[in-house]
Amino acid sequence: MSEIRVLVFDGPRRFHVDERPTPQPAAGEVRIRIAFVGICGSDLHGYTGESGRRVAGMVMGHEASGWIEALGPGVRGPEIGTPVTFNPSLACDGACGHQIENHCSDLRVIGVTPEIQGAFADAIVVPANRVVPLGAVSLEWGAVVEPLAVGVQAVRRAEVSEGQSVLVVGAGMIGQCIARAARLAGAESVTLTDMLATRCDQAIKSGFRGVAPDEVGELGPFDVSFDAVGISPTAASAIQNVRKGSNVCFVGLGKAEVSIPLFDVVVAERKIVGTFAYTDSAFQEARNLLSAGQVDMGALIGGIESFEDISDAFEALATNERVDAKVLMSTAATGPLEG
Repeated sequence: MSEIRVLVFDGPRRFHVDERPTPQPAAGEVRIRIAFVGICGSDLHGYTGESGRRVAGMVMGHEASGWIEALGPGVRGPEIGTPVTFNPSLACDGACGHQIENHCSDLRVIGVTPEIQGAFADAIVVPANRVVPLGAVSLEWGAVVEPLAVGVQAVRRAEVSEGQSVLVVGAGMIGQCIARAARLAGAESVTLTDMLATRCDQAIKSGFRGVAPDEVGELGPFDVSFDAVGISPTAASAIQNVRKGSNVCFVGLGKAEVSIPLFDVVVAERKIVGTFAYTDSAFQEARNLLSAGQVDMGALIGGIESFEDISDAFEALATNERVDAKVLMSTAATGPLEG
């Protein structure tokens, strides 16, 4: 195929489908024929214009799976046809002085950095060292390795340990992934809270406690909390419902700036911890957890939409007409193309 389809963001609440030449991998790169792509919360907030984190003219998409289709010069594998996902975070070679990948001051992210084509396309070129073979993981679940990695990283940062009680404010995809990672880390109980009753119900079906925001105060204090939304009310809930001296981990970026109850931080010596994306090891751990069957992501994947219908799915999610934890786009590909 000499051309591929790409979904171009035209500004708030607008997309169009374009056809472009099939990208050719350069030295050290591979081309992936895309199977599935997930709509991330950050994509959605960019689509609505709330966050300013997406710009007109770019191609979004950083949660994806597919097959190796072509190898650039000097690349020895994986073999053509191998089912893969990719780690979209591109750290520099260490020149900035970073010791941990997601601390790189020059970090770029596929599908987020405007000049790098994302995965809402038939094919994508990525550095070979970002490719993660799926092994026993299905292609559908391969597209949600990335959000699970966010959950794994957050739980590491908050230092969740055996026997703790955990509160997750925000029961969307990231909140649900944090809950799963916390359970695997040994948390005795995990409570998710959300304004949407359907998300609380989903948490309950997955074996967690799901409650409305006004019920949280009766259940605490908790040992650790996470804000997976990132607005002032959710920040306050995460801070005020943990024990003195406990960790409060901020994950969501609903707003660039929020107000917090500083008195409750200072006087109770609560510790504020930030987490961003994931390290390479957290991404690999997420893939390994799925491969070993330790995490069930099936309940989180809602509709699977066609390339032609995915813009409608963005709008339905933006208006809360749909509340799926994760909507995937399917390119309808059944494998890599020849030639």
